[in-house]
Amino acid sequence: MKPFLEVEKNRISYHKSSNINTVHRSSLIVPRFDQAVSNISFLNHFFLKRGNKDIALKITAINEDGKTENSVSIEINEPKVYSINLETFFDQISKIKEYLIEFYSSKNLFMPFPAVIINHIGNEFINTIHSYNRVLNDIFEDDKVNLHQVFESSLDVLIDKDYDTFFNFATGPFKVKSDLQLTLSEKDEKSYVIPIEMERLSNKNIYLSNFHKNNIENEATLKVLQPEQTLFYGRVLSGKIDRKTKAFSANHSYYDSSLIKEYFDNSTSLRAYPFFENCLNKIIMYPIMSPSSLDVFIEIYGENEVYKSNTQTIESPSNNLILFDINELVIKSGLTNVSLFKVIAQSSNNKIPTRVNHQLIYGNKYSKSKLHSSINVSLLNESVYAPPSKTGLAWGQVLVNESYESRLGICFMNNSGNSDLISIDFYCSSGLFKSVEFRLSPNNSLIFDNNFFKKIKFPNEFIWYLAKSKRADLHAASFHFHIPTGNASGEHSF
Repeated sequence: MKPFLEVEKNRISYHKSSNINTVHRSSLIVPRFDQAVSNISFLNHFFLKRGNKDIALKITAINEDGKTENSVSIEINEPKVYSINLETFFDQISKIKEYLIEFYSSKNLFMPFPAVIINHIGNEFINTIHSYNRVLNDIFEDDKVNLHQVFESSLDVLIDKDYDTFFNFATGPFKVKSDLQLTLSEKDEKSYVIPIEMERLSNKNIYLSNFHKNNIENEATLKVLQPEQTLFYGRVLSGKIDRKTKAFSANHSYYDSSLIKEYFDNSTSLRAYPFFENCLNKIIMYPIMSPSSLDVFIEIYGENEVYKSNTQTIESPSNNLILFDINELVIKSGLTNVSLFKVIAQSSNNKIPTRVNHQLIYGNKYSKSKLHSSINVSLLNESVYAPPSKTGLAWGQVLVNESYESRLGICFMNNSGNSDLISIDFYCSSGLFKSVEFRLSPNNSLIFDNNFFKKIKFPNEFIWYLAKSKRADLHAASFHFHIPTGNASGEHSF
């Protein structure tokens, strides 16, 4: 883990000069699962954001022995959505264990992680997650990224007769022979050690029910300590899987900072999120932030009124998570036309952890499916560096498919300040498809659903939005669920 304050120093340095510590390779790894097609989708932000047409994409298929099956290269030079089913390029698909995805350019790419969405397309589900692990570019990056070894967490836990919890452990450029450590905290804490011996550039699904036999539903904090790996940055893909159909909904883990003392010199962090009417809306916060005691509450916004929820206290480290059902709070508030809520965390000692993370849960309110969209997000703090004259830019993927309900919500991270004009460009595989403009109030979100996508006659594919604002705190979240089953997945904007 790289300390957050070090991340901030690098951001400040990078905004001062574009030719210091330049990046010319940006990469990710995509695991292949037998029950799904492996897809990557991205808007050519290299060109649209920075005017860079000098991009080469290399896709390498890697077999179970950690060796190359084959590779293919593609020029990325058009202002459009690139949606690529990785299996189409290769023979003997059953031998492929994962894909190494690399973007190269002679110009500065700025970020070693590309803004790419990984889609696993299966029967009755499409799982969506942004790029989350990669082979590092050099030993100097390794020095910075792997400075501290910590547990990974923010893993939603469910074990019953129909569902299990799994996580996907990936190896880097070297073979691994070591141990994984798991801790599972309910009323007490249980620990497990899992011997691992895997080839380089491989991955393996590990199922929690193999170690923990009792049923659990959102009452536990799961942590995974991965073995140290040179030249590799790896979060774990983790989520819930239907035991019968093998459909899954998974997202990336996040650092457990409960043993790392790192704070801002103030007492409050917050962030606003879209509220989706007639959908599932929840917040889960795990006790994985720097040692602290935080009072957390929710604010719900109506036309001219604000409703404040009861406060819940989360102690970190501890065995107790907190959960807010936003739908229940909206009903209790009595407010109408709600499209925004805000999460607020406060400390009593003028020191708040730099990383206050939680899960943003969306899904089908009426479905029996427990495969919800669980998106890992962080609260915003006033101490986070904001470049002078920075404007808002948020972009991401939305699924348009007749078998799925999709939602997109766009709002400001902080609902103080003035309204602003939001311009949104929607792109598909042929390029720019539709441009719209709306004035957005800070207490509202712009909500787009299937009715909008049908009215505009979008093609059935992964489309991307590019939203712009004069306000720097623009962001978005999108999710979708399979209409017959309710199986859901989603992501936040880049």
